[in-house]
Amino acid sequence: MNKLLLACLLALPAAASAYDLSEMAEFNDHYKNARYEEALEGYRKVVKKEPANPWGWYNAGNAQFRLGRMGPAVFNYAKAFTLNPRSGDIRANLDFALRQTGQRLVPEGAPKALHLLYYLFSDGELQAAAILFFWLACLTGGAGFLLDGSGPGRASGRASLALGALLLLSLAWLGARQSSTFTAAGVVTRAGGTRMLSGPGESFKTYASAPEGRLVKILDYDDEIYYEIGLPKEGIKGWALKTEVERL
Repeated sequence: MNKLLLACLLALPAAASAYDLSEMAEFNDHYKNARYEEALEGYRKVVKKEPANPWGWYNAGNAQFRLGRMGPAVFNYAKAFTLNPRSGDIRANLDFALRQTGQRLVPEGAPKALHLLYYLFSDGELQAAAILFFWLACLTGGAGFLLDGSGPGRASGRASLALGALLLLSLAWLGARQSSTFTAAGVVTRAGGTRMLSGPGESFKTYASAPEGRLVKILDYDDEIYYEIGLPKEGIKGWALKTEVERL
């Protein structure tokens, strides 16, 4: 059933709405005619021009999946998910791709409904909401102060308190998301996986590896050539080439 669902989703590339429709139609035609490399080049143009457009990343993930490049496919789906976590298509394809690499989108034992709620909004949407609630709380609070004692003044005061509560909720939600799988994360995109060294350089020993498609935590990115990455499940960390790990 899952394979059938994925086949249906992969068969229908989605539109990147803000991009030139005639060009998108051309890229999608390439995809539908199994010219995946050409389609992928087109979708890369989309994400280069519109990095916040989830459908460019999603379509690129579909093309990479068709080309058998699981690491890049997981990366593109994960990027699309961080931008639009509510999309059922993006969620389904990301979950399927993760399962091919021994991972899961919804942690084992976690209620699916709770996971959906946790990712109801993207980080960008939560940040925008927090800013909006802050300014609205300031405006209504100021109005309540100026109209002190009057009916409208009391209403403005209550509105300010309600908006302040929403501000705190959005900030708490953002804080909780700092432990998200997709926060400060990357994906191993190199075919065959990446080595994990004991330090940032070839002079250090290889003592572990991370397979292609694995979601990792990026612990340090200040080095010019290497990321320090962590595998939380295994409780290990090491240094990997930046060319072999794509940062979300």
